[in-house]
Amino acid sequence: MNRIQLCIVVVCSYAVCAKQMTDIEALASAPTRCTYEYAFDMYGAHCAGLRLNKIPSLRGGIEILDFSDNKLQEIHDDTLSSYSSIKFLYLSENQIYSIEENAFFYLSNLQTLDLSKNVILALPESIFHLSSLRKLYLNGNPLLHLHFSNLKLSRPIQAPIELLDISECKIKVLPEWGILPQLILYNISNNPLTSIDALHFSSMCKLSKVDLTKSIDNLKLCDMRMTITWFQEKKVYFQLEDYSKLNSREFESCRKEEIPANLNATYHECRSLYRQEQSIRTSRRTWLTIGGGLAGFLVGFVLLLYVMHRHNVTQTKRAEKETKKIPPDGDRQASAVLLNNVA
Repeated sequence: MNRIQLCIVVVCSYAVCAKQMTDIEALASAPTRCTYEYAFDMYGAHCAGLRLNKIPSLRGGIEILDFSDNKLQEIHDDTLSSYSSIKFLYLSENQIYSIEENAFFYLSNLQTLDLSKNVILALPESIFHLSSLRKLYLNGNPLLHLHFSNLKLSRPIQAPIELLDISECKIKVLPEWGILPQLILYNISNNPLTSIDALHFSSMCKLSKVDLTKSIDNLKLCDMRMTITWFQEKKVYFQLEDYSKLNSREFESCRKEEIPANLNATYHECRSLYRQEQSIRTSRRTWLTIGGGLAGFLVGFVLLLYVMHRHNVTQTKRAEKETKKIPPDGDRQASAVLLNNVA
């Protein structure tokens, strides 16, 4: 072996060893426990990718919990009971199949719940009545469609859901949610839908976008005509992988129908409920503003009384000290008599 070959062997060996050392160092530097940090002025716990099968004991006061990419299988009623301040909860890419009815009962501040890419068999109804929940991700739960076929919810749903993602759940028939007056974004893509009824969307009066990608490929064009018409009239953007079918002669030749009265009735009922909720929110904000103003006034008034009281006390003490320094009139007269006698 000449010198050049020897050098090449040495360099290659060094490169392999360096790569192995780099991988080992990277593995050693990977976190092995939950870390804590601030994000968007909120205190959060980051536990993602630790391969944990249960949520460990965490610090109190956390508002964000990222427990994605772990091995969590069940969520019991007491699993999250100590963390009522959580606003954003990420549980995607676990192995969750069971969620007890009151698992999220204590999370009254919860705004975003991500349960995507699990194997959830059934959803507790209480999720849909969380008072602050705005974003719900259920996508990528391939067994969830078994529960949706028999889903019965107390209506109307109390959670102010604005985004609902049920894509990639093998759903054939969309669940009957009832009226969702706050819903803006609705993702039902990558589901083998067998029908798409305009009535399902008429109860979503604030709907802005529906993702239908790869969900209506097997439907007849004419069966979609009423729903497409409804989207166009209400200016709802619907996302498709291919829009060419809607521009075809076959679709244009479908019998045009007037929008049934029940669709408009449901839509107006939704609008009425939306205005009612907005009015309640406005009233709450008004009363909170008034209450805050009164509280501020009372605090200021009490402070003013306290300052005046302290001022009066100080003045009284000062007057008492000055009085003690001045001799009484009787003492003055006695002093004058003594002076005269001495003279």
